[in-house]
Amino acid sequence: MTYNPIPHYMQLTNTCGLSSLLMIAKPEGTSIELLLNDIATKMRVEPFYRGRIGWQLAEAYLLMKMCFNRSLAYYLRKTFQDEYSYFKIVLLQQLEDRMNAFLTLKEHDKVSDIRLFLKKGIVRKIAFYEYVFEMKTNLELKMLAYFYGGQQILFPSPDGTGCLFLDGKENKKKLQTLYQHVPDGLIIGLGYHWLAVRGMEQVNKNHYNFLINDPNGEQRIVSSEKIEKNFRFYAFQFAVEKRKKMDAIVRRALKLPKRIKKM
Repeated sequence: MTYNPIPHYMQLTNTCGLSSLLMIAKPEGTSIELLLNDIATKMRVEPFYRGRIGWQLAEAYLLMKMCFNRSLAYYLRKTFQDEYSYFKIVLLQQLEDRMNAFLTLKEHDKVSDIRLFLKKGIVRKIAFYEYVFEMKTNLELKMLAYFYGGQQILFPSPDGTGCLFLDGKENKKKLQTLYQHVPDGLIIGLGYHWLAVRGMEQVNKNHYNFLINDPNGEQRIVSSEKIEKNFRFYAFQFAVEKRKKMDAIVRRALKLPKRIKKM
């Protein structure tokens, strides 16, 4: 059996991706925890949401700022090139679609809030919560992981995302690969939900059990034989030194206070 001692975090509506990535990043006691707390403070997150839920709100805020903050955009464009451009297009299009829907309904306050973000990158409450409750894509999570000192481990993938599918083609080899990367960090995209993997156990040479942390609240065991062909496995590796470097970059970009360095 291989195991990754990740925490188990609950989600808000559609924040399963943010929660799952946070689990494998293991923020508690690290600079990530301090960073997300400081972002939440800057956002004036309501006391009810502080802590683990507040961290997910801080993640969403950071993603929105990646679209317009020159410093953050510089590093993302340099590292991800066209992927960053696509990430930005998708995020802005989501909010533009919401704005147009509110325009039809003549909800002018909501239109004004979202338009302010689309034109100037200013994050106000309505635009923020419209974005928070949109389910996040693998690309958004990849960008977020980068600022946690993380890097996606890329596998040969027919869709170009670097994920693994258990589609019946070389499943034994793929399961062995996933088994090796559990200690790094694995999340599963179901298409409609995200999950974090805390462990794998081998049942026989062709069959494994996945130990799952579900942001909906459950911890459960799922057989590899029950994994659907379209489920996507994404592996990430997090480096302490890179995390420290990224922490300083984000703090400067968002004008957050300097902190005593944590691992």
